[in-house]
Amino acid sequence: MADLLKNLYGDTFFKQYCTALTTVIPSFDEDAFDKVVHTDEWEAMELKQRMKHLTQVTDQILPIKYTDKVATIIDIIGALRSQGVGDQNFIYTFLIDIIPLHGLQDIETSISAIEKITSFTSFEFAGRLFFVHHPDRMMNQMKIWARHTNPHVRRYASEGCRPRLPWGLQLKQFVLDPSPIIPVLELMMEDDSEYVRKSVANNLNDISKDHPEVVINLIKKWKDASKNTNWILKHGARTLLKSGHSEALSLFGTSTETPCTIQEFVLDKDKIQLDDEIKMTFSLQNDATEDAQFRLEYVIHFVKQRGQTSKKIFKISESQIAAKATKVMTKTHKFSDLSTRKHYTGLHTIALVVNGVQKGISTFHLEA
Repeated sequence: MADLLKNLYGDTFFKQYCTALTTVIPSFDEDAFDKVVHTDEWEAMELKQRMKHLTQVTDQILPIKYTDKVATIIDIIGALRSQGVGDQNFIYTFLIDIIPLHGLQDIETSISAIEKITSFTSFEFAGRLFFVHHPDRMMNQMKIWARHTNPHVRRYASEGCRPRLPWGLQLKQFVLDPSPIIPVLELMMEDDSEYVRKSVANNLNDISKDHPEVVINLIKKWKDASKNTNWILKHGARTLLKSGHSEALSLFGTSTETPCTIQEFVLDKDKIQLDDEIKMTFSLQNDATEDAQFRLEYVIHFVKQRGQTSKKIFKISESQIAAKATKVMTKTHKFSDLSTRKHYTGLHTIALVVNGVQKGISTFHLEA
């Protein structure tokens, strides 16, 4: 069994962190700090509780003045880097949560801190409240950061203002009106960093869930500007494509109107257990009189804990099929529990989706 994430905060971490604190804070007392960290409740704390606790106890040993706190945090990061701690690490996210605790009233100092720190551990979660309290100032800064030489800072220009960042505070003003985000994303539409492009696409995908027309218009404006741009646009439209949005499909070369036939859609078993695989086999015939592009997906209606179902769409491929031709395809799906999905016993439904239209359906039992 994999070790629990909360155990990242063990002896190795503590030694590394205390070494950095000793380097930066002359008065640091490791024994006293150890007692404050490792309270009677420490062992029972889950990951987020441990991170919040570390934020609080670290804040207590930092200088009182906010600008001095920021300078000390940056020095601590430097000391950690000198020990070999890499950038974009997860374990030290708790350190930057100190910034919004004290910095909402000093936006200029906080913006400077974000720019310097987000390379070490991403500010995408810690920075959400700054968009709530200072939306105009932050969005103006996003435009500047969108042209930054550091890809981590450019990524934050997109990731920081995502309306529906998973596990992050929802930015309701951008859910209602994403227009302030679009000029920022357009500055990165041809970015040469895949890391940045993924964030831009994810931001667009967030926007598409509430304002599909905004993303459709952006696709029309930017499509074929470059290979990188096309990747961003298509990945950013993935929710629209999965939902069978006819205009989105058409813009990327497929159509819900293309005639086709699914033949011999079969599953290799009708009963499975957890961690088993199930294989789908089917034939897709292009009934049109000319060659056509087909987007192939399958949707599984997973049984939930209380017997209801929840669907999830998975992509198979995009295939060019000649007029009147037939293509035989197979796809395998493994039913293993994930951090984001737990499987439950019961009758599951699986269906093929061609160009956004459901074409075939079958069922199977997931047994205990």
